[in-house]
Amino acid sequence: MPTQGPFQRGNFNISLAGSAIFALGRVADAPLQYLMFSQGWAAMTLRALGLRINNDVVTAGPGIAGLGPIPTLLTGMYAIAGLRHVYWTVFIITTSCSPASAFQIAVYNATVNLINTLVAVAILSSAPPPVPGSITGNFGWKQWAGLILFAVGILLEMLAEGSRKEFKANPRTKGKLDDTRLWSVVRHPNYLGYLLWRIGLALTAGSLISTVVLNTLQFSIFYFKGIPDITGYMETKYGKQWGAYKKRVPSAMIPFLL
Repeated sequence: MPTQGPFQRGNFNISLAGSAIFALGRVADAPLQYLMFSQGWAAMTLRALGLRINNDVVTAGPGIAGLGPIPTLLTGMYAIAGLRHVYWTVFIITTSCSPASAFQIAVYNATVNLINTLVAVAILSSAPPPVPGSITGNFGWKQWAGLILFAVGILLEMLAEGSRKEFKANPRTKGKLDDTRLWSVVRHPNYLGYLLWRIGLALTAGSLISTVVLNTLQFSIFYFKGIPDITGYMETKYGKQWGAYKKRVPSAMIPFLL
């Protein structure tokens, strides 16, 4: 039986409408964030909340398409994350996702990024003006650390999902549980990858508080909802294989911790 939730595990009839909505929603995210920066929509939103915001800093300094250095970096990261999801939708996923669920996931990702954009504008408004020169010359430790975590997370997620698809497509391992490569380290390496690049985006925006709050929420969604749902499905599908796998790989998402 397919499980309830965004992705109906066990249902391999791909919903073209669901895939299209998800892909279009993710592609539209980076342009939306760009407009929030470039048109001053983020600044206007923050002013409506009673904050004193100087949007000139957002568009000042070396950058691309009228943006300052950090908004340029964030917009590029949003675009990469969106395209990664499009690739996943088109080439990786094999389970059904309804149009309604696809819309909800796209909106969730856009909403988290909108919050991140608002945080970035609020931080920039009280920061010194960008210095002339290169874009990277205006990055602090948070931007460099965020960029590294983002890159590692995207790579980890793609490697995990790609190797799993390769495992399932191999006739010699058909019907078996994938416990190879990253899946031999933690049971949900794709979740870990997603969490890492989300932390990277939040850290790049410049607020440690926002980074902790947003990603504690994301971790909770995975740990208390996503992982139990998958576990229930895997126990039903693989039985003793899943039990043995859990003994070999005790960490659900973070090696040696959780």
